[in-house]
Amino acid sequence: MNPFEQHREALDLARATLPERSEGEPLFRTPWHARIFALIVALVKSEQIPWKSFQEKLVSALNQHQSADAQLTAEEVDLQYFECWLLAAEETLLETGFVEISDVARQIEAIRASVAQTRADQLSS
Repeated sequence: MNPFEQHREALDLARATLPERSEGEPLFRTPWHARIFALIVALVKSEQIPWKSFQEKLVSALNQHQSADAQLTAEEVDLQYFECWLLAAEETLLETGFVEISDVARQIEAIRASVAQTRADQLSS
């Protein structure tokens, strides 16, 4: 299989995992959904991570978070779906050495601090 065929296969696999959309609905409801999707697709296309490895983690995360009896709205399904993408991406990036667990913890704390500061600024205005 040549590189073009590998990229096409990776893109087709990535597209197959996206939730269905009705006409006119945005493909991604929030910007971070698009960013995590783009990150993984770019890493697969550049052969930095194997699609199969990420896909297995995504399927596992979806299975863990799936609730057969839950009646979820389309937005809740999307949020759950991309939370699973985020979890699978984090596990994949840690496993492949792109990031260290301490990097993830630092980024989480930095985001929390930023959100807290934004809220404090909004309340004081």
